[in-house]
Amino acid sequence: MKKNNLCLIPRHLLILIEKIPNAMKLTFLFLVISLLTFTAEASAQRVSISLNNVKVEKVLSAITKQTGLSVAYNKQIVNLDRIVSIQVEDADVAQVLEKLVADTNLSYEIRNNKIYLFKKQTTTTVPAITQQKKQLSGKIVDQNGVPVIGANVSVKGTTTGTITDIDGNFTLEVPENAIIQVSYIGYMPQEHRLNGKYQLHVTLKEDSQTLEEVVVVGYGTQKKVNLTGSVSSVKFDEELANRPITDASQVLSGKVSGVWISQNSGKPGSDGAQLRIRGWGTLNNSDPLVIIDGVEGVFSQINPTDIESITVLKDAASAAIYGSKAANGVVLVTTKMGKNNEKTQVELNSYVGMQQLGRHFDLVTNSAEHMDMVNQALVNSGENPLFSETLISEFAAGTDPYKYPNTDWYDYLYRNALITGHNLSIRGGSEKLSSFLSLNYLNQEGILKNTKAEKFGIRANMEYKVNSWFKVGARLNYQRKNSYEPFDLGRVSQQLAGAAPFIAPYTRDGRFGSVQAIEDNGSLLYALYQPLIDAANGEKKTTNDYMSLNAFATVNFTKDLNLQVTWASNGIWVMEDKYNETIYGYTDSGIESLPKNYNLDGIILRRSQESKMRNNFHATLNYSKKFANKHYVAAIAGTQLENYSIRNVMARRTNPPKEGLTQVDAGTDGIKGEGTLKGLRMASYFGRLNYAFDDKYLFEMNLRADTSSRFKRGNRWGVFPGFSAGWRLSEEAFIRNLNVFSNLKLRASWGQLGNQTLNDGQYWPYLPLITSNFESSYNYGGSLASGSAVTALVDENISWETTSSLDIGVDLGFLNNRLNIEADYFDKKTKDIIVQLPIPNILGNKTAPFENVGKMNNRGFELVVNYDNLETNKDRLGFNVGLNFTYVNNNVTKFQGGKSPDQLYLIREGHPYKALYGYKAIGIYQSDEEAAQHMHSNGFKPEMGNLKYEDINNDGKLDYQDKQVLGNTIPKITYGITAGLRYKGFDLNILFQGLGLANTLTKSDMTRLQYEWLTITDSWKDAWTPENSGSTIPMLRFDSSWDTYDSSYWMHRIDFLKLKNLQVGYEIPRQITSMLKIQKLYLYANAQNLFTIMWKKGYEGYDPERSTFDAGQGVYPSPRIFTFGINLNF
Repeated sequence: MKKNNLCLIPRHLLILIEKIPNAMKLTFLFLVISLLTFTAEASAQRVSISLNNVKVEKVLSAITKQTGLSVAYNKQIVNLDRIVSIQVEDADVAQVLEKLVADTNLSYEIRNNKIYLFKKQTTTTVPAITQQKKQLSGKIVDQNGVPVIGANVSVKGTTTGTITDIDGNFTLEVPENAIIQVSYIGYMPQEHRLNGKYQLHVTLKEDSQTLEEVVVVGYGTQKKVNLTGSVSSVKFDEELANRPITDASQVLSGKVSGVWISQNSGKPGSDGAQLRIRGWGTLNNSDPLVIIDGVEGVFSQINPTDIESITVLKDAASAAIYGSKAANGVVLVTTKMGKNNEKTQVELNSYVGMQQLGRHFDLVTNSAEHMDMVNQALVNSGENPLFSETLISEFAAGTDPYKYPNTDWYDYLYRNALITGHNLSIRGGSEKLSSFLSLNYLNQEGILKNTKAEKFGIRANMEYKVNSWFKVGARLNYQRKNSYEPFDLGRVSQQLAGAAPFIAPYTRDGRFGSVQAIEDNGSLLYALYQPLIDAANGEKKTTNDYMSLNAFATVNFTKDLNLQVTWASNGIWVMEDKYNETIYGYTDSGIESLPKNYNLDGIILRRSQESKMRNNFHATLNYSKKFANKHYVAAIAGTQLENYSIRNVMARRTNPPKEGLTQVDAGTDGIKGEGTLKGLRMASYFGRLNYAFDDKYLFEMNLRADTSSRFKRGNRWGVFPGFSAGWRLSEEAFIRNLNVFSNLKLRASWGQLGNQTLNDGQYWPYLPLITSNFESSYNYGGSLASGSAVTALVDENISWETTSSLDIGVDLGFLNNRLNIEADYFDKKTKDIIVQLPIPNILGNKTAPFENVGKMNNRGFELVVNYDNLETNKDRLGFNVGLNFTYVNNNVTKFQGGKSPDQLYLIREGHPYKALYGYKAIGIYQSDEEAAQHMHSNGFKPEMGNLKYEDINNDGKLDYQDKQVLGNTIPKITYGITAGLRYKGFDLNILFQGLGLANTLTKSDMTRLQYEWLTITDSWKDAWTPENSGSTIPMLRFDSSWDTYDSSYWMHRIDFLKLKNLQVGYEIPRQITSMLKIQKLYLYANAQNLFTIMWKKGYEGYDPERSTFDAGQGVYPSPRIFTFGINLNF
């Protein structure tokens, strides 16, 4: 029987393929065929040229245009301004080149679809007494280990020389102890004294001035020196390529001014990263727009090692071309691509490492000490002690860990966890085809038991030059992530808050333990809180599939004018299956019990699925031309259509006939199903105009008009302009003659941007929606019946939020651009912020409408300083160091006329967004008399040992009039420090990250004293007593409502400096790798989140790099990660 090969394909992949539209399937098929096909090269090239008295450069340009052959040369050798005349008709290109190099010292060679121009090799007559010639051989590569084809290699002071071949190799007859010069266009020239060595391996370093670095911007690229907006760029260099980065957002962490990346979670496969550009710009979603290869995408769904560069558009002028989605900044991600006529390069990067729990709460883990503190807190509260002195003595003297445990739950709940990653990529190209293919795999166990994730993916990028005027290309990316965790991960942290040290983690026979504080009659003295049981309770498996495909075509009408059309589609499919089970804990004597509030809804079987699809089409007409060698003009005009939809379904049942049945159909009760559909459509027109005069005076204008289905007809259109200008002072003679500046540029910009994204995912906020509730019932005709009703009020006239931004900046370069400084001042104002204001209770149980009523301002400055002295010759000591610093002052300028309600995270005019609000603690009452005198008119009378709060109006009572703003949660200062060192193949790279002038709430179930949650932190050991009257910590009391008011006592400055990344590496010498037939072999060791310095002592909790909008209790702690890896290039 013939086997059906289709059976070898995983079922989930077949389902995924069935979902793909036919157009996408055809494009994918074309992409695969193109990537697997090696196109044959044309053997003969013929041209027709009629040019009189023109520069050599124009002839070369004509040859390139007619043949597609690129030209490699060195400007120091080839005089491009020499005047020539060429008249040929249907002639071989070699014939033209012969005419071109006639009567010069140049020669040429056509090889691998490239023309090489170089000096003629000449034989010099030498005196009778001559130096003995030696055979020199070697190889020239770039910083990535890729061979440099056509590099010039010559003996200094002579005309003897040669060029490198297709593999970067060369041979040359040289005198003894000669000085060898190596040069190639776009790279810094080098000299090497042989000193008796006749094997030479040279790594060329890019010359940023010669190359005129190109930066990706909206719908195109620009020379960095000509940028007039505030734009930062990060290249995925060697230091980043060898870091075990699990999420692409970490590439920017600590690297870019004005950008703050907060890793809010250590959950496997998902670091919960929060990315902010120049602070919080709205009361709604402040996430920036992420564009991947020109199309909106998802940051977390891209493999970090596929990234070539990331550009951040920070000001309104540079981001205005993205209009209504760009108010929070834009991040442009460009993935890797092979180059035409590039030799195939294969790279393998693999690492293995260990993760461990980092900073965490310091808890009292000695059971006898813990019981004493519990008894004291009860007595101080007027209650009787819970634990007898006999029991406390038994625990103090007991050595049996199963009967008298002293449990540190962090030792049992968390573990050292393995992480492994593998990335394989292939890149290269022929004359017409260039491609990049990568495969990646990540397996990350969680530091919390029974959590893990694995990712695998594939990327295929391709571009094909059909002819000299038509090019097509496509980008395919598929990622799958499977993550596993307990049924209810949130309950694990809740249980930890009540897990006292006298609860045993396990019994002698390996079952889960229980409370060992037991009365003589056998009853437990405390409810069971067992985080290990909840960590083992059932499973939640989440499968996340992401696929993106975009295809484009470029038509070159002339060398100055082209049309590019792009169609893109990306989808996210998330499937979640979860179930729970019954697990008991046991005392050492065998008493069985369940954790508190365990499985209150019984055994639940649940499946949910969410699918998001985004289809996008855009076309751009691009023009650029330089006139009279002085005037440069570039323009883009384009249109874009977008369709976005979200579908959700959920099914749930409860109580299967027996445990172990985990499919929804097995449930016999609690039947529930839900499903929703949401959507958004947009249409846009946009354009950009650039003008530069003499490469000194720069101007740019951007304009975009968007219409969105989120708003009512008549309010759907928004127009967003941007203007910027620059002056390259370093090109002025009066500055150039100072010989101080390598670069000096002034720039200024202003623009407007829009925002329409709401926090709760509202897609039709102007429409009254009908809510159907089948769980709540209504009295109808004497019986209960389910029903539907309009439950939300609406404002039909809501429209766009608008952000206006002003930016003034200066760029400076010194010491041949080894030292670079960038400074920016910005002022960003957002108006018409969409918010929901409280409504009177008289309107009934209705949801408040969305209205355009809020205003916010972010004002600040940025500073970047980089010094780069990395030597091209790796045998010489080289180093670099960098600093980026950002200060942002956030302020709500309009919100309810300053009469917003009192709340812990305050939103009120004149204060930062979500400022902490409460009472100011000014000490501890030393006596009951002091408390009674201070709070003489208060209904509740505090006692000695209670916190003392500031009575602002001196009325002798504590009420709303005594509350005040206690601190901002949004960091005012963020910064990053980088440093690198390289010597003889060894390298060291360091990244520090930090923030300042920020506060966070620390009051949680872990830190406050509650009888229901008996976890006690070490800080309570220093609690106030009459004998310890100098303490700032209140007296031990359970559930003291007075001491647990929202106050400055429970708020802490969270300023920190973290060693985010440390890496040491070694590149194996070329002599060894060449014998192994390997281009590069690099070994490295890496450490992440190594340590954190808190500038203010006393902080309790997990890693301070977290969200400051909560108390930080229920987070998945961020781990320290130590990895060892290898990077191979073939």
